[in-house]
Amino acid sequence: MYNDVAKNIDKFTIKIPKTIVPNPTALDYENGFIERYFIQVSFDSNGFIYEVDETTFNKYLENPFWIGEKLFWRITGPMETVYDVDGKVLDKGVIASNKASLSITSLKIQNISLYLPNIKQFHK
Repeated sequence: MYNDVAKNIDKFTIKIPKTIVPNPTALDYENGFIERYFIQVSFDSNGFIYEVDETTFNKYLENPFWIGEKLFWRITGPMETVYDVDGKVLDKGVIASNKASLSITSLKIQNISLYLPNIKQFHK
């Protein structure tokens, strides 16, 4: 067993990732959302949350000591829900959309809403 661990020491080592702050492009604004990638050590649900790029995200998920989640973050559109004259929802709105994304992501990364308190971040 020791030899197995020694051969694969990188898989059993916790390296702190370099975090990023996304920089939405014109194409992202045209699409209306960005994909954001978050990782956290798997054995500490109150531990640090790291926002990383997609390559780093995929690399860290190969390590059993890390969990991660991709989040779709809305950056364009109306802030509030828009209804038609009959009360049918035409657009959920940025605030409700991002709250829903946080709610889904929090099933895996419990305190993600503490990491992303500004649900209007990057909105234009």
